[in-house]
Amino acid sequence: MTTQTMNILAVIIGPIIAVLITLWYQSYKQQRDNQHKLFTILMAHRKSNPPPFDLVNGLNLIDIVFSKHRKIVDLWHEYFDLLCQDPVNWGIAEPKYLDLLANMAKVLGYKNLLQTDISRFYSPKAHGNQAEINEKIQAEWLRVLQNTAAFVVTKKEDDNT
Repeated sequence: MTTQTMNILAVIIGPIIAVLITLWYQSYKQQRDNQHKLFTILMAHRKSNPPPFDLVNGLNLIDIVFSKHRKIVDLWHEYFDLLCQDPVNWGIAEPKYLDLLANMAKVLGYKNLLQTDISRFYSPKAHGNQAEINEKIQAEWLRVLQNTAAFVVTKKEDDNT
């Protein structure tokens, strides 16, 4: 093969290879970013009660986002089965969730993040108090609405007439 032929091949094949590498890297980075985002959501809401929609939606994405990591998908399925029991046995479900998060952390490179770190969760007392007040208010509104056949509205007379 002559030098001229090799130069022509390099000019043609070089950019093609560069584009293929770029496309592969973009796909890899997008997948990795999705995994990090999902992990962050699951960590942020790991002990929220009731579970916010972000947490529920995140759990439902595990099959897709971590599809190449069989152990994580299997742990999610086991956790899902525990969540579907009525009532949920939190003594069994919570450690399974910690296992799930710990395995995600390992895949994402958080080698020093231990289950004991994951199980720690800060929630100010004020949040619990506010949730309790909101629950009482909702229960009272529901009681009033269920026991009221109709709302009577009387027209107020204008002071000017």
